[in-house]
Amino acid sequence: MSGIAGILKSPTSVVTEEELTPLLAAIAHRGPDDRSSFTDGNVGLSHCFLKIPSTVSVPQPLKNEDGNLTLVCDGRVFNHAELRLLLESRGHRFSTSSDCEVLLHLYEDEGEKFLDRVNGMYGLALWDARNRRLILARDRIGIKPLYYSHGASGLLFASEIKGILADPRTKRQVNSRGMADFFGISYIFDSETMFEDIMAVPPGSMYVLDGSVEGGKGRIEHYWDMYFEPNHPWDEDELKQRGLAILEEAVALESEGVTPLGIHLSGGIDSSFLTSLAARTDRENIIALTAGFREKTYDERDFANESAVNANVRQETIEVFPTVETFMDTMLKAIWHVDEPTVSPGLHSYFILNEFTARFVKVVLGGQGSNELLAGYNRYILADIREKFAGSLKHLNPAGAWKQASATMGFFGRNTIKGLLGSIMQPSGEKSLRIVSTFKPSEKAKLFSGKLKADLGGYSTDQRYLTGFATAPASTIIDRMQYLDMKNMMPNMLRILDRTCSAFAVEARTPYLDHHFVEFAASLSDDAVLQGTESKYILKKMGEGILRHDTIYRDKSGFAAPASPWLQGHLRETARDIIFSDQARSRGLFDEAYLKTVVDRHEKTGKGVWQVWMLLIFELWNRSFIDG
Repeated sequence: MSGIAGILKSPTSVVTEEELTPLLAAIAHRGPDDRSSFTDGNVGLSHCFLKIPSTVSVPQPLKNEDGNLTLVCDGRVFNHAELRLLLESRGHRFSTSSDCEVLLHLYEDEGEKFLDRVNGMYGLALWDARNRRLILARDRIGIKPLYYSHGASGLLFASEIKGILADPRTKRQVNSRGMADFFGISYIFDSETMFEDIMAVPPGSMYVLDGSVEGGKGRIEHYWDMYFEPNHPWDEDELKQRGLAILEEAVALESEGVTPLGIHLSGGIDSSFLTSLAARTDRENIIALTAGFREKTYDERDFANESAVNANVRQETIEVFPTVETFMDTMLKAIWHVDEPTVSPGLHSYFILNEFTARFVKVVLGGQGSNELLAGYNRYILADIREKFAGSLKHLNPAGAWKQASATMGFFGRNTIKGLLGSIMQPSGEKSLRIVSTFKPSEKAKLFSGKLKADLGGYSTDQRYLTGFATAPASTIIDRMQYLDMKNMMPNMLRILDRTCSAFAVEARTPYLDHHFVEFAASLSDDAVLQGTESKYILKKMGEGILRHDTIYRDKSGFAAPASPWLQGHLRETARDIIFSDQARSRGLFDEAYLKTVVDRHEKTGKGVWQVWMLLIFELWNRSFIDG
């Protein structure tokens, strides 16, 4: 892990190392072991470095043989060994043992196609001095972050937004479109951020700038995308073997050379599977890290312990419980690190867990991605049921319709029948939008103030979602939802993992997001991932014989923090004081009467906990970043 930052000015200007210093200092926690920089006329690149237990970790910037290419990269190239052999056979000479040096030589040979062969996680900046060209690029899934902004100081880029904000001429302004997206569907679309005029390099993309063009902006080049195959016949044994082989290879590549290796173990199938696969080759050097809660309904330490015993690995556990005194301090630190507000109450827990993780390891594996790739969330089940229910009625199949109605009542409860009936005439995109919305369109109309609505100028999160749904390279409602989640929600979720780890100089790796496994998942028919209300079907079959049966088939829904008990209980007054503070009201973004309705409803019924959490986090984010 490391941090990168830099500046590109107009051709007649010069970048100095002094200008790079504050950008890199703001993200120095990503690489506390070394800092260095490079300048060449109107461009400057800088890098901070974390030494981890691996022979491929070396300081940067890196250069090619004749010095006309310079690279800074945050991340890892997992298939660097085979790429190095290929490049050496072509006559390239390497000057370091860095895994990232292969990127320079690939660019020499293949130009802007240089990332096509790479298996890894990375945010990089490559300066091509001969062509005066700067390339900013990000890995296929967006595991590693990279942001940029065109402002008064030229083009600024950094691994974290706070690196860009360290330039005193950068504006700190809320992006009203991002705010509408966040409160509508819990994430921000595409490459936008919650900051006006600060963008993220999209996953699987490059931002290319010609440094010889006065005042010019760059072009986005997409080098990878997900493509879902239509439903088709499949053989279970063949899929099990193929999926297991891909996942085993991903775990092996991402664990190679790391001693000791940490794994975030919750006790569910995703993290338990990673733990067991890693333990097959090196259980002596694995440490499973587990967080639990004193609220028994949410606590899974016993399940995690069973998985650690099954894999025969060492386990360390910590209990997470925010007191009134510690909550604000922890949350303000966590929000500062993640740069943008997040819907997940797990932010607090991940921050505590990774502070604990740093006591034991420098590298940790996480189970992120499995839910999005293999229909692991209840919303996929609900969407599938509603789609099949409407289809059964359309084709005059009452038995099929009753089967779906029964599934709804059995899995979600009788109160979901109204939603099922109300979705009969909805197009697939509308069904999906209604399911994923945090604040429904009618609720946002009540929540947002007249000032905010005017600032939006007719912008519609809902229309943007529906357009994305309609144009996704997929055919079924499940595949379209998964595509949007992987392209938009996943980078936001990975931001939590990356930042809460980097806050404590820990590198996170995610084997389920190896692009070979992602492509495998996209090739699956819906019934290979979802059979009735049984999600992650093929993964569960892959785990049989490796994991305990109850680990595979018990109910599990991610690393869920007990936010509702906290916000209804001992943190209730703290949350109220923040949401209804004079500081929050002065922003003029919300209708105060409806704001009270939302908070009161949760306190009385427990409904809408994510809505209250979003309001709380958004205000704390404003205090950290906008108020200055």
